[in-house]
Amino acid sequence: MNPQPFSPHRRHLLLAGLAALGGSACASRDLRSFRGQDLAQLAAQQSICLAAIVTLKGGQAQSPRLLRGGCTAPAHATDSADGPPPLFQAASLTKPVVAYLALQLVREGRLDLDAPLSRYLPQGYSRKPAAAGAEAELSAATLARIPLRCLLNHSSGLPNWGSSWGPLRQDFEAGQRWQYSGEGYVLLQAVLSAVSGQDFEALMQARVFEPLGMRDSRLRMSPADGELRARLVPGHAWMGGLVDPIEFKRANAAASLITSAPDYARLMSAWLRDPALLALLLDRAVSVAPDLSLSWGQGWGLEQAEGGPYLWQWGNNPGYRAFAMASVHSGDGFVLLSNNERGLALAAALGSELLPKARGVWGFGGLD
Repeated sequence: MNPQPFSPHRRHLLLAGLAALGGSACASRDLRSFRGQDLAQLAAQQSICLAAIVTLKGGQAQSPRLLRGGCTAPAHATDSADGPPPLFQAASLTKPVVAYLALQLVREGRLDLDAPLSRYLPQGYSRKPAAAGAEAELSAATLARIPLRCLLNHSSGLPNWGSSWGPLRQDFEAGQRWQYSGEGYVLLQAVLSAVSGQDFEALMQARVFEPLGMRDSRLRMSPADGELRARLVPGHAWMGGLVDPIEFKRANAAASLITSAPDYARLMSAWLRDPALLALLLDRAVSVAPDLSLSWGQGWGLEQAEGGPYLWQWGNNPGYRAFAMASVHSGDGFVLLSNNERGLALAAALGSELLPKARGVWGFGGLD
């Protein structure tokens, strides 16, 4: 299954990606300034309407916590342990979920990290549906020069998001350097569907969400998901005001995950408690920011510091910010989901409290 062509939804993602990588001056802050601050006070100061947090100890998820500040929380978002948790757009936290599936298929021998993509997509690749009759944007010859691992570690040479007025092109040859790429993960989505012979959404449901008990997680909302849709909290813009969630018509492996903090903590636990999977993740990481000891493995960002390495990934969709981080060594970490474009301030404060030795990630330019 090929992903959707460029659309208003893809434009939203392009803008979100630019902001996340420093393309928006108003949204670029040095998160190190928030380290050590009180979470409740910070939520109020930053007018973060709702944030859901689950910490991990030794790889085990702890009780969820909700923070509120600057608005009235939705009626369903209660602090009751018996109530259903609120749902958020998790944005790029989708990528480690997809990487989890990809590395499972590697372990089963159905994928090879060093194989060229042409092995799995011999006809080439296009973002447009096959019914449109479009020629491949990336030919089989081009795919033959891109190893599978380059999609997972963001070294494929593809842009974060391509444009609507031209075909998808590489900015440089695969493996030369790191460049964050949502397009790379959407291409990975096509590979996973091709190798499995299954619809990507159904594949994720059967191989990830159901086995891990992620009952509140979807790659898009369907008409049958009325109860879950009611629990999806609205987003809030940087300068205030509501932001409608992106309505994904099709699953997007880079950005469309809707989930709860307890569900995402289940995924993190599965990663942290699987040594063989972690070994694949850590193998041949690509340098991102040597001065900050940051690199990128197969599906997660990495920080090398005392008590680490540390896994990390941030999420940035309009109206939402998310962050997940954990120590491979101790299994301690956290997931934070927020419905405010200022939400990563909380991630820096929480990270300094739970993982004080990991400092480089908060200096990574343009996270917010």
